[in-house]
Amino acid sequence: MRERLKSAILFVLVGASLIQSYVLAYGTPKFELVNQTDYIPTELTGTQANVEDVVYPEQIVVHSGNKKHTVLPIQMPFYHMIYNEFLQQRRFEGFHRTNTFGSSLNMEAIRNNSPGLEIKFREAVPLSVLQRVMEIKEEAPIENDYIAKIWIYIDESKGEVKALFFSESNLVVYEAVKADLDAAKIQNFVNLGEYQPSYHTETGDYYLPDVPVEAVQYKMSYTELTADKLKRSLFADPAMVSLLQEKNGTQFYTDAKRGLQMKSAQHWLAFTDPVSAPVNSKNDVKENMLSAISFINQHEGWNGNYLYSELSPKQGTGPQTIVFRQYIDNYPIINTKQDLFGYIKVVLNKGIVSNYERSTILMDKPSSKTQVTLPGGKELDDLVKAYPRRAQVVNVFPAYKAGITDKTVELTPRWAVELRDGTYEFL
Repeated sequence: MRERLKSAILFVLVGASLIQSYVLAYGTPKFELVNQTDYIPTELTGTQANVEDVVYPEQIVVHSGNKKHTVLPIQMPFYHMIYNEFLQQRRFEGFHRTNTFGSSLNMEAIRNNSPGLEIKFREAVPLSVLQRVMEIKEEAPIENDYIAKIWIYIDESKGEVKALFFSESNLVVYEAVKADLDAAKIQNFVNLGEYQPSYHTETGDYYLPDVPVEAVQYKMSYTELTADKLKRSLFADPAMVSLLQEKNGTQFYTDAKRGLQMKSAQHWLAFTDPVSAPVNSKNDVKENMLSAISFINQHEGWNGNYLYSELSPKQGTGPQTIVFRQYIDNYPIINTKQDLFGYIKVVLNKGIVSNYERSTILMDKPSSKTQVTLPGGKELDDLVKAYPRRAQVVNVFPAYKAGITDKTVELTPRWAVELRDGTYEFL
Protein backbone atom coordinates (compact mmCIF):
# COMPACT_ATOMS: atom_id res chain seq x y z
CA MET A 1 0.00 0.00 0.00
CA ARG A 2 2.80 2.38 0.94
CA GLU A 3 4.67 1.58 -2.27
CA ARG A 4 1.53 2.32 -4.35
CA LEU A 5 1.17 5.71 -2.58
CA LYS A 6 4.80 6.61 -3.33
CA SER A 7 4.31 5.67 -6.98
CA ALA A 8 1.19 7.84 -7.23
CA ILE A 9 2.94 10.86 -5.68
CA LEU A 10 5.93 10.39 -7.98
CA PHE A 11 3.59 10.21 -10.99
CA VAL A 12 1.90 13.47 -9.99
CA LEU A 13 5.24 15.29 -9.48
CA VAL A 14 6.60 14.10 -12.83
CA GLY A 15 3.40 15.18 -14.58
CA ALA A 16 3.49 18.62 -12.96
CA SER A 17 7.13 19.02 -13.95
CA LEU A 18 6.33 18.20 -17.60
CA ILE A 19 3.45 20.70 -17.66
CA GLN A 20 5.68 23.44 -16.15
CA SER A 21 8.41 22.75 -18.70
CA TYR A 22 5.89 23.06 -21.54
CA VAL A 23 4.56 26.37 -20.22
CA LEU A 24 8.06 27.82 -19.83
CA ALA A 25 9.08 26.71 -23.30
CA TYR A 26 6.00 27.64 -25.31
CA GLY A 27 3.93 29.95 -23.18
CA THR A 28 3.87 33.72 -23.71
CA PRO A 29 4.91 35.56 -20.54
CA LYS A 30 2.78 38.50 -19.46
CA PHE A 31 5.00 41.38 -18.39
CA GLU A 32 3.45 44.16 -16.35
CA LEU A 33 5.03 47.58 -16.73
CA VAL A 34 5.86 49.36 -13.49
CA ASN A 35 5.19 53.08 -13.42
CA GLN A 36 8.10 55.36 -12.53
CA THR A 37 6.08 56.56 -9.56
CA ASP A 38 6.03 53.02 -8.16
CA TYR A 39 9.76 53.23 -7.47
CA ILE A 40 10.93 54.57 -4.15
CA PRO A 41 13.13 57.60 -4.95
CA THR A 42 16.28 58.52 -3.08
CA GLU A 43 15.39 60.66 -0.11
CA LEU A 44 16.29 64.28 -0.88
CA THR A 45 17.02 66.48 2.10
CA GLY A 46 18.00 70.13 2.20
CA THR A 47 17.44 72.77 -0.46
CA GLN A 48 17.65 71.60 -4.08
CA ALA A 49 19.38 73.70 -6.75
CA ASN A 50 19.68 73.99 -10.51
CA VAL A 51 22.71 75.33 -12.35
CA GLU A 52 21.24 78.86 -12.54
CA ASP A 53 20.84 78.84 -8.74
CA VAL A 54 24.60 78.54 -8.16
CA VAL A 55 26.15 80.04 -11.32
CA TYR A 56 25.50 83.79 -11.54
CA PRO A 57 27.52 87.05 -11.34
CA GLU A 58 28.88 88.02 -7.95
CA GLN A 59 28.38 91.71 -8.69
CA ILE A 60 27.41 94.16 -11.39
CA VAL A 61 29.38 97.37 -11.80
CA VAL A 62 27.53 100.30 -13.33
CA HIS A 63 29.78 102.76 -15.18
CA SER A 64 28.32 106.24 -15.60
CA GLY A 65 31.23 107.92 -17.37
CA ASN A 66 33.50 110.64 -15.97
CA LYS A 67 35.17 108.00 -13.75
CA LYS A 68 31.93 107.38 -11.85
CA HIS A 69 31.11 103.82 -10.83
CA THR A 70 28.80 101.96 -8.47
CA VAL A 71 28.67 98.30 -7.42
CA LEU A 72 25.46 96.28 -7.20
CA PRO A 73 25.68 93.23 -4.91
CA ILE A 74 23.64 90.05 -5.33
CA GLN A 75 20.65 90.81 -3.12
CA MET A 76 20.02 94.35 -4.39
CA PRO A 77 16.76 94.70 -6.39
CA PHE A 78 18.64 96.76 -9.00
CA TYR A 79 20.96 93.74 -9.57
CA HIS A 80 17.92 91.51 -10.10
CA MET A 81 16.43 94.04 -12.53
CA ILE A 82 19.56 94.09 -14.69
CA TYR A 83 20.63 90.45 -14.62
CA ASN A 84 17.50 88.34 -14.13
CA GLU A 85 14.90 90.51 -15.84
CA PHE A 86 17.06 91.95 -18.63
CA LEU A 87 20.34 90.22 -19.48
CA GLN A 88 19.04 86.67 -19.08
CA GLN A 89 16.28 87.52 -21.55
CA ARG A 90 18.67 88.85 -24.21
CA ARG A 91 20.21 86.81 -27.03
CA PHE A 92 23.96 86.89 -27.81
CA GLU A 93 25.51 85.34 -30.92
CA GLY A 94 28.03 85.86 -33.71
CA PHE A 95 31.12 85.90 -31.47
CA HIS A 96 34.21 87.59 -32.91
CA ARG A 97 37.54 86.81 -31.20
CA THR A 98 40.13 89.54 -30.49
CA ASN A 99 43.46 89.48 -28.69
CA THR A 100 43.50 92.44 -26.31
CA PHE A 101 47.29 92.69 -26.43
CA GLY A 102 48.18 95.10 -29.20
CA SER A 103 44.54 95.76 -30.15
CA SER A 104 42.86 99.15 -30.33
CA LEU A 105 40.55 98.22 -27.45
CA ASN A 106 41.22 100.70 -24.63
CA MET A 107 39.43 99.29 -21.60
CA GLU A 108 40.63 102.04 -19.26
CA ALA A 109 38.99 104.66 -21.47
CA ILE A 110 35.84 102.55 -21.80
CA ARG A 111 35.68 102.02 -18.03
CA ASN A 112 36.10 105.70 -17.20
CA ASN A 113 34.22 107.37 -20.05
CA SER A 114 31.63 105.04 -21.60
CA PRO A 115 28.24 104.37 -19.96
CA GLY A 116 27.79 100.66 -19.43
CA LEU A 117 27.50 97.55 -17.28
CA GLU A 118 30.30 95.25 -16.12
CA ILE A 119 29.03 91.81 -15.07
CA LYS A 120 31.67 90.07 -12.94
CA PHE A 121 31.76 86.39 -11.96
CA ARG A 122 33.44 85.13 -8.80
CA GLU A 123 35.16 82.42 -10.86
CA ALA A 124 35.46 82.29 -14.62
CA VAL A 125 32.53 80.31 -16.03
CA PRO A 126 32.98 77.77 -18.85
CA LEU A 127 31.11 79.05 -21.88
CA SER A 128 29.30 75.71 -22.16
CA VAL A 129 27.94 76.27 -18.63
CA LEU A 130 27.19 79.96 -19.21
CA GLN A 131 25.00 78.87 -22.11
CA ARG A 132 22.79 77.12 -19.56
CA VAL A 133 22.02 80.37 -17.71
CA MET A 134 22.11 82.94 -20.54
CA GLU A 135 20.86 82.95 -24.13
CA ILE A 136 24.23 82.48 -25.87
CA LYS A 137 24.22 80.89 -29.32
CA GLU A 138 27.78 79.89 -30.05
CA GLU A 139 29.61 76.67 -30.85
CA ALA A 140 33.27 75.63 -31.15
CA PRO A 141 35.99 76.80 -31.21
CA ILE A 142 35.28 78.88 -28.09
CA GLU A 143 33.01 76.40 -26.26
CA ASN A 144 35.89 75.38 -23.98
CA ASP A 145 36.88 78.93 -23.04
CA TYR A 146 36.10 80.49 -19.67
CA ILE A 147 34.30 83.83 -19.28
CA ALA A 148 35.33 85.98 -16.30
CA LYS A 149 33.19 89.03 -17.04
CA ILE A 150 30.79 90.51 -19.55
CA TRP A 151 31.05 94.17 -20.46
CA ILE A 152 28.13 95.92 -22.15
CA TYR A 153 28.67 99.57 -23.01
CA ILE A 154 27.44 102.32 -25.29
CA ASP A 155 29.85 103.34 -28.03
CA GLU A 156 28.74 106.96 -28.13
CA SER A 157 30.76 107.71 -31.26
CA LYS A 158 28.61 105.22 -33.20
CA GLY A 159 25.48 105.31 -31.08
CA GLU A 160 25.45 101.53 -30.67
CA VAL A 161 25.82 98.97 -27.89
CA LYS A 162 28.85 96.67 -27.65
CA ALA A 163 28.81 93.34 -25.77
CA LEU A 164 32.23 91.96 -24.82
CA PHE A 165 32.92 88.59 -23.18
CA PHE A 166 36.33 88.50 -21.49
CA SER A 167 38.33 85.33 -20.98
CA GLU A 168 39.86 84.59 -17.59
CA SER A 169 43.28 85.90 -18.61
CA ASN A 170 41.82 89.12 -20.08
CA LEU A 171 44.08 88.47 -23.07
CA VAL A 172 41.20 87.28 -25.23
CA VAL A 173 37.85 89.01 -25.67
CA TYR A 174 34.85 87.90 -27.70
CA GLU A 175 32.46 90.47 -29.11
CA ALA A 176 28.88 89.32 -29.60
CA VAL A 177 28.27 90.94 -32.98
CA LYS A 178 24.58 90.06 -32.82
CA ALA A 179 22.90 91.04 -29.56
CA ASP A 180 19.39 92.37 -29.01
CA LEU A 181 20.54 95.25 -26.83
CA ASP A 182 19.04 98.71 -26.88
CA ALA A 183 21.16 101.78 -26.10
CA ALA A 184 18.24 103.58 -24.45
CA LYS A 185 17.66 100.65 -22.08
CA ILE A 186 21.34 100.52 -21.09
CA GLN A 187 21.33 104.28 -20.53
CA ASN A 188 18.29 103.94 -18.24
CA PHE A 189 20.18 101.45 -16.08
CA VAL A 190 23.20 103.77 -16.01
CA ASN A 191 21.00 106.69 -14.95
CA LEU A 192 19.58 104.65 -12.05
CA GLY A 193 23.12 103.77 -10.99
CA GLU A 194 23.88 107.42 -10.34
CA TYR A 195 21.56 107.29 -7.32
CA GLN A 196 23.62 104.51 -5.70
CA PRO A 197 26.76 104.93 -3.53
CA SER A 198 29.84 105.75 -5.61
CA TYR A 199 32.95 103.55 -5.91
CA HIS A 200 36.47 104.11 -7.19
CA THR A 201 39.20 101.91 -8.67
CA GLU A 202 42.85 102.13 -9.63
CA THR A 203 43.21 99.27 -12.10
CA GLY A 204 39.69 97.93 -12.55
CA ASP A 205 40.50 94.70 -10.72
CA TYR A 206 38.27 95.67 -7.80
CA TYR A 207 36.18 98.65 -6.71
CA LEU A 208 36.16 100.31 -3.28
CA PRO A 209 33.32 102.41 -1.84
CA ASP A 210 33.73 106.14 -1.32
CA VAL A 211 31.57 105.96 1.81
CA PRO A 212 31.20 103.42 4.66
CA VAL A 213 29.20 100.25 3.97
CA GLU A 214 26.35 99.08 6.19
CA ALA A 215 26.24 95.36 7.03
CA VAL A 216 24.67 93.00 9.56
CA GLN A 217 26.35 90.81 12.16
CA TYR A 218 24.45 87.57 12.80
CA LYS A 219 24.29 85.11 15.65
CA MET A 220 22.44 81.83 15.15
CA SER A 221 22.09 78.40 16.68
CA TYR A 222 22.67 75.29 14.60
CA THR A 223 22.08 71.57 14.27
CA GLU A 224 24.50 69.07 12.76
CA LEU A 225 24.40 66.28 10.22
CA THR A 226 24.61 62.99 12.11
CA ALA A 227 26.71 59.96 11.25
CA ASP A 228 23.61 57.75 10.96
CA LYS A 229 21.97 60.10 8.48
CA LEU A 230 25.14 60.40 6.42
CA LYS A 231 25.61 56.63 6.34
CA ARG A 232 22.11 56.22 4.91
CA SER A 233 22.79 58.95 2.37
CA LEU A 234 26.29 58.05 1.20
CA PHE A 235 26.55 54.25 1.46
CA ALA A 236 24.61 51.68 -0.57
CA ASP A 237 24.18 49.38 2.45
CA PRO A 238 24.57 51.18 5.81
CA ALA A 239 24.49 47.80 7.61
CA MET A 240 27.86 46.95 6.05
CA VAL A 241 29.53 50.13 7.33
CA SER A 242 32.04 49.80 10.16
CA LEU A 243 33.53 52.50 12.40
CA LEU A 244 37.21 53.17 13.00
CA GLN A 245 37.88 55.62 15.83
CA GLU A 246 41.10 57.64 15.53
CA LYS A 247 43.04 58.99 18.50
CA ASN A 248 42.37 62.64 17.62
CA GLY A 249 38.62 62.07 17.85
CA THR A 250 38.05 61.74 14.11
CA GLN A 251 35.58 59.02 13.16
CA PHE A 252 36.12 57.02 9.97
CA TYR A 253 33.27 54.98 8.51
CA THR A 254 33.87 52.52 5.69
CA ASP A 255 32.20 49.68 3.80
CA ALA A 256 35.61 48.49 2.54
CA LYS A 257 35.22 50.62 -0.61
CA ARG A 258 33.91 54.06 0.29
CA GLY A 259 35.03 56.11 3.26
CA LEU A 260 33.43 58.83 5.39
CA GLN A 261 35.68 60.87 7.68
CA MET A 262 33.95 63.01 10.31
CA LYS A 263 36.06 65.60 12.13
CA SER A 264 33.90 66.49 15.10
CA ALA A 265 36.20 69.24 16.39
CA GLN A 266 36.09 71.04 13.02
CA HIS A 267 32.42 70.16 12.29
CA TRP A 268 33.54 68.78 8.92
CA LEU A 269 32.97 65.70 6.77
CA ALA A 270 34.99 64.24 3.92
CA PHE A 271 33.56 61.42 1.80
CA THR A 272 35.70 59.45 -0.64
CA ASP A 273 34.61 56.97 -3.29
CA PRO A 274 37.44 55.60 -5.46
CA VAL A 275 36.33 55.66 -9.08
CA SER A 276 37.81 54.19 -12.22
CA ALA A 277 37.83 56.50 -15.23
CA PRO A 278 40.00 56.24 -18.34
CA VAL A 279 43.44 57.54 -17.43
CA ASN A 280 43.78 59.79 -20.46
CA SER A 281 40.12 60.79 -20.72
CA LYS A 282 39.49 64.52 -21.15
CA ASN A 283 37.08 66.10 -18.71
CA ASP A 284 33.82 67.64 -19.88
CA VAL A 285 33.49 70.61 -17.52
CA LYS A 286 29.75 71.02 -18.15
CA GLU A 287 29.21 67.35 -17.34
CA ASN A 288 31.23 67.72 -14.15
CA MET A 289 29.40 70.89 -13.11
CA LEU A 290 25.96 69.37 -13.59
CA SER A 291 27.03 66.14 -11.86
CA ALA A 292 28.40 68.07 -8.87
CA ILE A 293 25.14 69.99 -8.46
CA SER A 294 23.10 66.79 -8.81
CA PHE A 295 25.27 64.95 -6.27
CA ILE A 296 24.84 67.71 -3.68
CA ASN A 297 21.08 67.74 -4.35
CA GLN A 298 20.97 64.02 -3.53
CA HIS A 299 23.29 64.17 -0.52
CA GLU A 300 22.05 66.70 2.06
CA GLY A 301 21.29 69.55 -0.35
CA TRP A 302 22.44 73.16 -0.09
CA ASN A 303 20.80 74.56 3.05
CA GLY A 304 21.56 78.16 2.11
CA ASN A 305 22.69 80.31 -0.81
CA TYR A 306 25.82 79.16 -2.61
CA LEU A 307 27.82 80.52 -5.54
CA TYR A 308 30.17 78.67 -7.89
CA SER A 309 33.54 80.01 -6.72
CA GLU A 310 36.41 77.79 -7.84
CA LEU A 311 37.28 75.26 -10.53
CA SER A 312 40.66 73.59 -10.99
CA PRO A 313 42.30 72.55 -13.16
CA LYS A 314 40.52 74.35 -15.95
CA GLN A 315 41.75 72.08 -18.74
CA GLY A 316 43.30 68.65 -19.20
CA THR A 317 42.58 65.18 -17.90
CA GLY A 318 42.11 63.66 -14.47
CA PRO A 319 40.13 64.82 -11.42
CA GLN A 320 38.57 68.28 -11.42
CA THR A 321 37.70 70.20 -8.22
CA ILE A 322 34.64 72.45 -8.01
CA VAL A 323 33.94 74.66 -4.98
CA PHE A 324 30.64 76.34 -4.11
CA ARG A 325 30.88 79.08 -1.47
CA GLN A 326 28.09 80.02 0.91
CA TYR A 327 26.71 83.58 0.87
CA ILE A 328 24.81 85.39 3.60
CA ASP A 329 22.94 88.39 2.20
CA ASN A 330 25.44 89.92 -0.25
CA TYR A 331 28.68 88.55 1.15
CA PRO A 332 30.53 85.22 1.17
CA ILE A 333 31.63 83.32 4.24
CA ILE A 334 35.35 82.97 3.71
CA ASN A 335 37.89 80.88 5.52
CA THR A 336 41.59 81.20 6.11
CA LYS A 337 43.83 78.19 5.55
CA GLN A 338 43.02 76.54 8.88
CA ASP A 339 39.25 77.11 8.79
CA LEU A 340 36.80 74.52 7.49
CA PHE A 341 33.47 76.25 7.02
CA GLY A 342 31.38 78.08 4.44
CA TYR A 343 31.89 75.99 1.32
CA ILE A 344 31.15 72.67 -0.39
CA LYS A 345 33.89 70.95 -2.39
CA VAL A 346 33.36 68.20 -4.95
CA VAL A 347 36.06 66.33 -6.89
CA LEU A 348 34.97 64.60 -10.10
CA ASN A 349 36.34 62.74 -13.08
CA LYS A 350 34.13 62.34 -16.16
CA GLY A 351 31.06 63.23 -14.11
CA ILE A 352 31.76 60.67 -11.37
CA VAL A 353 32.25 62.02 -7.84
CA SER A 354 35.31 60.74 -6.00
CA ASN A 355 35.47 63.24 -3.12
CA TYR A 356 32.84 65.31 -1.31
CA GLU A 357 33.55 67.72 1.56
CA ARG A 358 31.37 70.13 3.52
CA SER A 359 30.54 71.38 7.01
CA THR A 360 28.22 69.29 9.16
CA ILE A 361 26.69 72.50 10.55
CA LEU A 362 23.16 73.45 9.50
CA MET A 363 22.52 77.03 10.60
CA ASP A 364 19.11 77.98 11.98
CA LYS A 365 17.42 81.36 11.59
CA PRO A 366 19.34 84.23 13.25
CA SER A 367 18.70 84.64 16.97
CA SER A 368 20.18 88.16 16.91
CA LYS A 369 21.13 90.80 14.34
CA THR A 370 23.42 93.78 14.91
CA GLN A 371 23.97 96.61 12.43
CA VAL A 372 27.66 97.32 11.83
CA THR A 373 29.52 99.77 9.61
CA LEU A 374 32.52 98.80 7.48
CA PRO A 375 34.96 101.60 6.61
CA GLY A 376 34.98 103.20 3.17
CA GLY A 377 36.72 106.05 1.40
CA LYS A 378 40.17 107.09 2.62
CA GLU A 379 40.00 104.90 5.74
CA LEU A 380 39.55 101.78 3.61
CA ASP A 381 42.17 102.92 1.09
CA ASP A 382 44.67 103.29 3.93
CA LEU A 383 43.85 99.78 5.21
CA VAL A 384 44.55 98.31 1.78
CA LYS A 385 47.77 100.30 1.35
CA ALA A 386 48.99 99.18 4.78
CA TYR A 387 48.37 95.50 4.05
CA PRO A 388 51.85 93.89 3.95
CA ARG A 389 51.13 91.65 0.94
CA ARG A 390 49.40 94.29 -1.14
CA ALA A 391 51.30 93.31 -4.30
CA GLN A 392 49.60 89.89 -4.13
CA VAL A 393 46.06 91.25 -3.78
CA VAL A 394 43.67 90.54 -6.66
CA ASN A 395 40.40 91.45 -4.94
CA VAL A 396 39.11 93.40 -1.94
CA PHE A 397 35.55 92.75 -0.76
CA PRO A 398 33.27 92.54 2.30
CA ALA A 399 32.96 89.02 3.70
CA TYR A 400 31.76 87.16 6.77
CA LYS A 401 34.17 85.73 9.31
CA ALA A 402 32.63 82.79 11.18
CA GLY A 403 33.10 82.16 14.89
CA ILE A 404 31.82 78.75 15.97
CA THR A 405 31.06 77.64 19.53
CA ASP A 406 29.38 74.51 20.87
CA LYS A 407 25.94 76.03 20.35
CA THR A 408 26.13 79.02 18.01
CA VAL A 409 27.66 80.45 14.87
CA GLU A 410 28.52 84.15 14.87
CA LEU A 411 29.04 85.80 11.48
CA THR A 412 30.94 89.08 11.60
CA PRO A 413 31.32 91.25 8.45
CA ARG A 414 34.89 92.32 7.69
CA TRP A 415 36.88 93.63 4.75
CA ALA A 416 38.84 90.78 3.19
CA VAL A 417 41.43 90.31 0.45
CA GLU A 418 41.91 87.54 -2.07
CA LEU A 419 45.52 86.75 -2.97
CA ARG A 420 47.01 85.47 -6.21
CA ASP A 421 47.37 81.96 -4.77
CA GLY A 422 43.61 81.77 -4.18
CA THR A 423 43.77 82.18 -0.39
CA TYR A 424 41.98 84.79 1.71
CA GLU A 425 42.89 87.04 4.61
CA PHE A 426 40.96 89.62 6.62
CA LEU A 427 42.14 93.22 6.87
